[in-house]
Amino acid sequence: MLIKEWMSRPVITIRHDESLNDAAKLFRSRVISMLPVVKDCALTGIITDGDLKRAMPSDATTLDRFELPALLDDIKVGSIMTKTVITIPLDYTVDEAAGNMLKKGISGMPVMDRSGEMIGIITKSDIFRCFVSFTGVSTTGQIFATRLQDRPGVIKKFTDMIRAKGGRMCSIMTSYDDIEQGYRKVFFHTFDLSPDAFSSLVETFSEIGQLYYAADLSRGYRKIF
Repeated sequence: MLIKEWMSRPVITIRHDESLNDAAKLFRSRVISMLPVVKDCALTGIITDGDLKRAMPSDATTLDRFELPALLDDIKVGSIMTKTVITIPLDYTVDEAAGNMLKKGISGMPVMDRSGEMIGIITKSDIFRCFVSFTGVSTTGQIFATRLQDRPGVIKKFTDMIRAKGGRMCSIMTSYDDIEQGYRKVFFHTFDLSPDAFSSLVETFSEIGQLYYAADLSRGYRKIF
C-alpha cells in the first residue's frame, strides 16, 4: 500500500498572493479539505478549510453582502497559511501516512518525490478509500471479529475452517489495542458462506475463541456477543 498508489493528483494549489476569496471558491468548487500554497513554484505553506473558517468574519459581523467579498479580497492566503508544512516522501506506505497524520493531528500531507518536488497529496479521504478497498467492507460477505491467543497457527486454523465450509477469504486484519497481553483481536472478512455455514462457524468460533461480533452482510444479519 504505497502512498503513490492512493494519493490524490494532480495537486490543486493556490499562490501565496491570492486572496481568501479565491481560496474559498476553490474549496467550494473542488470539494477539498486543504490547499498547498506555492510561491515561485515552490511549496511555502498550506491552508485548510479550518484555517479558512477561522479567518472568516463571524455570523455576528455587521458587514453587508457587498462589503464582505471586498474584505476577503484584501486578505491574502500567505497571511493566514500554516508556514511549517508536514510532508511525506513518495515511497512511504499508507500505514505510515495514517500514523503520521494521527500523531500530528493533521488531515493530510503533500507527497514529495526524491528531488523535493510536490507530486501529490494524501488526505484522510484517501486513507479511507484505501481502507475500504483492502477490507472489502464496501461489498457483501461475512465478518467475524474474534479474540484469539497470540500464537503461531491460530489464524490458519480459523481460515481452514472457513474454507472447509465453502468460504473465500477477502481480508484478515489484526489489532493489539485494548486487549490483554498474549491475545489479539482478529477480524475475518469472507465471501460465499451459506446461512447454514455462517451459523455453524459462529457456533464453532464461539467455542474455540471469543467472538466480539459476527455479521452476514449478505442477509443484513448482525450479532454482538
